[in-house]
Amino acid sequence: MVDQEENVEKSEAMDGAAGGEDLAEKITSLEDKLLRAIAESQNIQRRADKERSDAMKYGISEFARDILSVRDNLLRAIESCQQEPSSPVVDGVKLTLAEMDKVLSRHNVTAFESSGKSFDPHLHQAISEVEDSDSPPGIIVKVLQDGFMLSDRLLRPALVCVSKKCN
Repeated sequence: MVDQEENVEKSEAMDGAAGGEDLAEKITSLEDKLLRAIAESQNIQRRADKERSDAMKYGISEFARDILSVRDNLLRAIESCQQEPSSPVVDGVKLTLAEMDKVLSRHNVTAFESSGKSFDPHLHQAISEVEDSDSPPGIIVKVLQDGFMLSDRLLRPALVCVSKKCN
């Protein structure tokens, strides 16, 4: 009987030690899960903040792109009236264009300079290549339509003619 009691005590002691090890593993596992959940929560918060910021910064891009076509038409109207540069209608269109440029600028929509610069496929769309002995190959010799940026993103590429080597 004493042997049985000793065996039971040894078994209980071994179970207690094993239970302590299981408990420590569970605690470690739960701590790890908690840290991962906290990190995931922080990542979700950062991602939501960035998306909110981008939406505020770039939310007008579609509208701005559409308004640029109106601006292009105002420029065409001014160019078509070159024989009467001082008429009241042309002056009114010029003032409207100037006001539109101010409003676009206020909303971080800005034109970028392309003429005389190297062709950049990220900023420019080449419409044609022109043989030009005055310019090295790959230089923009004519801008057909201005390119625009919205803050630091391309809103519309510039339509350009690029120089090529003369034959």
